[in-house]
Amino acid sequence: MGAAAAAAFLRDGFAGVVLVDRNASGLVSCEAKLAAPGRVATVTADLMEKATPGMAVAAALEKFGRVDVLVNAAGTSERCSIDDVTQEAFERIFTVNVRAPVFMMQEAARAMRKTGGGVVINISSMLAYGGPPDIGIYASSKAALVAATRNAANAWKAQGIRVFAINLGWANSEGEHALQTGFHKQPQNWAELAGQKVPFGRLIAPADVGGVCSFLVSPPAQMMTGAIIDYEQMPIGTYDFHPMVARD
Repeated sequence: MGAAAAAAFLRDGFAGVVLVDRNASGLVSCEAKLAAPGRVATVTADLMEKATPGMAVAAALEKFGRVDVLVNAAGTSERCSIDDVTQEAFERIFTVNVRAPVFMMQEAARAMRKTGGGVVINISSMLAYGGPPDIGIYASSKAALVAATRNAANAWKAQGIRVFAINLGWANSEGEHALQTGFHKQPQNWAELAGQKVPFGRLIAPADVGGVCSFLVSPPAQMMTGAIIDYEQMPIGTYDFHPMVARD
């Protein structure tokens, strides 16, 4: 999702993007695919480390002199329920999914204020509404990120910093592919099979999310902030049947 957002911003004419990931080889591959020499910088760092947010923003300032947009797309979808979560797993999930984006927002906002504002986009999940039992801690972390998004949007509204969250539905990303074929033992064409069961005939693609990010930083979106966008084919709270049970 982060790579798709970067590609969209480069197409839109941004001077450049900074990619942050703990996977050095993945960064090299992503930079090559973006095919924008001189317009892409990379930072190999783990978001579990407290120094990473400051390091990432410093790299952007050094390379491009300013920060206009932050997309918090990194995350972990580690499976664990409230019944079986360990202290260590809880800390991992909330560190990557909540602490890291909050402090990325803090560091980016400091830079944005010096140049008149900017846009923050947090990639959340439809599971922020509750989610299934086996992924309860992930769902809780995304709910926390949604609350932080709204709070920051309110706190920074007079400073020219607009803040959004995208609640993603089921998406065919590289991470999801690895999860489905590895953890869930699904076939390689799982996304095609899953797409046949959803209303629009396919799962969400990274490019779709890149397009939403592109819109949120564009002039038509400049009069909105704090929006939590449910990017999903199944409207929340609706049913294909009447949920009421008739009484005798």
